[in-house]
Amino acid sequence: MHPELKAQIELIKEKNTDRSFIDPANFFESERNSGYKNTGNALYEIIDNSYEANAEKIFIVAKNKSNTNKPESIAVIDNGMGMPVEIVDGKEKDYLHTACKIGGTHRASANKPLKRKGYGRFGHGLPKSSISQTRSFTVYTRTENDKSWRALKVDIDELIKDKTTNLPEVEKIEVLPNYIQDCWDKNFSNEVSGTIVAWNTLDRMTWKTDVALQDNLGWRIAMSYWRNIKSGLQISLLGRIIKPIDPLFIDKNCQHVEKCVSKIDGKSFTNEIKAIEYQSWTWPFEVHSEGKTVTIDADVRLSRFPSNFGSKNSEQRPLGKNRSIRQKIMQEHNGILIYRQGRYIDCLRHIPSEASSSRVFKPYDSNYKVEINFPSSLDEAFGISTNKQYVNLPYSTVNNKSWDRLMKECTELYNDVEDDFADRKLEQLKNANAAVQAIDEADKVLTRPGGNPDQEHKKQRLEELASKNLEKVIDLEVERRKKSLNTDNVDKEKVRAEITPQYAAPKRMFEFEDDKTSTQPFFRIHPVGGVRYYYINKNHNFHKKIWINPNTTDFMRESMKLIISAIGEASLGATDEAKRWYFTEMDEWSKNLHITTDTFVEKFDLNNSDDLDDTLPN
Repeated sequence: MHPELKAQIELIKEKNTDRSFIDPANFFESERNSGYKNTGNALYEIIDNSYEANAEKIFIVAKNKSNTNKPESIAVIDNGMGMPVEIVDGKEKDYLHTACKIGGTHRASANKPLKRKGYGRFGHGLPKSSISQTRSFTVYTRTENDKSWRALKVDIDELIKDKTTNLPEVEKIEVLPNYIQDCWDKNFSNEVSGTIVAWNTLDRMTWKTDVALQDNLGWRIAMSYWRNIKSGLQISLLGRIIKPIDPLFIDKNCQHVEKCVSKIDGKSFTNEIKAIEYQSWTWPFEVHSEGKTVTIDADVRLSRFPSNFGSKNSEQRPLGKNRSIRQKIMQEHNGILIYRQGRYIDCLRHIPSEASSSRVFKPYDSNYKVEINFPSSLDEAFGISTNKQYVNLPYSTVNNKSWDRLMKECTELYNDVEDDFADRKLEQLKNANAAVQAIDEADKVLTRPGGNPDQEHKKQRLEELASKNLEKVIDLEVERRKKSLNTDNVDKEKVRAEITPQYAAPKRMFEFEDDKTSTQPFFRIHPVGGVRYYYINKNHNFHKKIWINPNTTDFMRESMKLIISAIGEASLGATDEAKRWYFTEMDEWSKNLHITTDTFVEKFDLNNSDDLDDTLPN
């Protein structure tokens, strides 16, 4: 007999009188894996309930394990209206039992979407989110009519042991656990009602320490509930008040919109690059409910982030330590942001294959954001999941004109990002003279002391040549002044004192000269003191048909500077046979380059030289 079949038969024998629809042990263990992405997403369910109970303050506190910074228990405390006790048929009915029951909700409105209000939907939030993080949780509540707290403890190990799904009785208590009582006394002492959900024995925390919890959960709560916080809801995480973060970085009531202040190794940086807001629009859906058809709108917002928007130091790329909180949010949510009732639900990173229009989100897509915010009456249109963390877009939603518009706008935003990055790169090349910076950096390696003797001798000869050329510059300036002043009485040492500092600091200059013929070398290098002059021959085809060709980009010119500098630097300081070799080969290279450039331009029709503007490049 197959082992699996044998195991099933044994189970039947053991529970032959059990007619329950649910097996308690398997049920509770499977429900612990109900799909919450992390501890934060589980906590959202509790925050949702607090907000729905008209809470104005929500404090998340923790009790650490002895002598550690690792939370053992976590509690969410609010000043909402509390859960009532009703008298039904002469008996007390405590809403605590309903709240802690899976599926215990008054919002069972699957066929009545227009009656659906608020965050709640399936009645799974409190119990399922709690057991996803702990095997034991307690809910404390009191209304303005209560003189003491009412508490209900749910321990799934006890339920499994007793082979039951029945919840225990509600108890009345006067004093809360110490870590909760301390927070209540300090922050809620004037409140007459509230609810507390305590996760008693944490065993599935995503972030294991209180610091990690603050650092990783704080900004996620700020992003998920930014509309609520902006409107006055106070949320505190382990003593830190959360401030709102609009993930599109366009609402000026939120953090990091006008500027983003960050630190790198203790040094403070302020990035004042701002997001670019695009035109928002509404996405209409027809909703059928109780014989009526009503059009309900989802709101679509869009924004784009210029290059280096996510940097701490805006002069450098957002990499490594230079990544700000902006960049974290941008990269972690590379897709379409889905909000329900103003609260974050999911980031749609993969478009369903059956969609009429599609796209694959690439790294550049993180530099723009699209947010869809819909009311709970559109849950069916967006395929909202039971735990309100995922959407499963139905066929009708991804096959209509509004969806096609959304995909088209994503493509246009992506193109705008690409154009912006390309412009930024060109601007950096233009302003920073990238090739010269690269050559300067390479010098630190190529000219460092302790090299081989040949290199040391070459360096010495180069210094002698540069000094000799500087002396020529001084002599020419002396002669110029003699003619200008019409006197032979010019102090050469004074001229030397004026001229030498101009050539003392290492510097590289790319210049253009037109006193050479097309048959002479396409460039030459001339060291003067610490300065290197690279002279490009304007009459050579290299300049006329390549350098100033309209098809030549700034990046290509910077690349050619690298090649020219590598050849030029290698030739400096050469002696005897090597010097003759460079002298001969430079002539050969230049002749070949002059002729092949003609052929190259003609063969591929890369603009007629007569059409070229023979001006100096920027």
